[in-house]
Amino acid sequence: MPFAGVAGNRAVIDGLQAELARRPSHAYLFAGPRGVGKAIVARGVAHYLLCERSPGARFCCNPANCPVRVAAPAAGRGRGAASAAASPRCDCCAGCVQIALGVHPDFVYVARQPNRSDLLIEQVRDLIERLGVRPSRGPRRIAIVDDAETLNLPAQNALLKTLEEPPGHTMMILVTSSERALLDTVRSRLRPVRFGPLSAAEIAGVLVSRAKIEPERAKAIAPLARGSISRALALAQGEEPPVKELIEALARARTLDFAGAQSLAQELFGARDQAVENFELIARLLEEMLCSKLLGSELIASAPEAAAAMAEIAGRSDAAALAQVAVSALAAAVAVDEMANSRLQAEQFWIGAGRALRGE
Repeated sequence: MPFAGVAGNRAVIDGLQAELARRPSHAYLFAGPRGVGKAIVARGVAHYLLCERSPGARFCCNPANCPVRVAAPAAGRGRGAASAAASPRCDCCAGCVQIALGVHPDFVYVARQPNRSDLLIEQVRDLIERLGVRPSRGPRRIAIVDDAETLNLPAQNALLKTLEEPPGHTMMILVTSSERALLDTVRSRLRPVRFGPLSAAEIAGVLVSRAKIEPERAKAIAPLARGSISRALALAQGEEPPVKELIEALARARTLDFAGAQSLAQELFGARDQAVENFELIARLLEEMLCSKLLGSELIASAPEAAAAMAEIAGRSDAAALAQVAVSALAAAVAVDEMANSRLQAEQFWIGAGRALRGE
């Protein structure tokens, strides 16, 4: 089955397939961490319903490894779409190719535009207008709203009426990494499907099989990805996170004053996405230190120097203090993800981390 190509979350995906075969909902909320395959599965649902060769569980496209999407990531835009559609590497039906390119008449994909911080009400109004038209080729019109956590309040309110009184021939899937950013009234009208982070072994397997990374390097990268394949692929391509800087900050957290906390907040936590990523990375580094300290396990780090610095921090810190700082980092990540001020959260975190590590 094509869904079998999606790594991780097998029980979630199998349950969703059973529901699609039995009685699908008119609206879903695919929620979970970034980079765990939510949007891929959402597109798979579109193929499941609109495939013209074998609709259902054996639809002909493989959304986890689709050559058309690789050839035309900006699906459906200009001549690139036409060339991808003619790609000899793809033998999918016309319906699946059009979904992959974003040009199927019964498929609508909406996401945050480049250089925008939110999804606009104009995008939602266009989506609603298109959903009001009866399907022309398939049994339903299917809409995916990606980055749904960035829907601004007017856009969410505009979408609410369609969710309350959906046309009978439609299905809508909202994909989000922060369901709490959505209004309660919106969430209550969506069938939730919650995805979890992938294991380090699952991520390493994807890096080896799809990205052709050497097994040893994949094993080192996978824990730093914190359950996210997209983050792992970015690491594999050389987009290194500020591991060294964060370890150095943890090493001097005991002596940080307010000016130092402010400087760290400005340098490494200025943007919301950056702050969430770095708070989660701090928690992951502290988890490694705790496992090493309490269980005697080998420290997994991106470089020997990082492992040595982490071992030094773990050796001179109380386990309860390390755990407290890790919990604080995760709490700060959640707060920023729910639109709290990232710099203020970072300042408070580093001041609190210093106190915890000093035993205060």
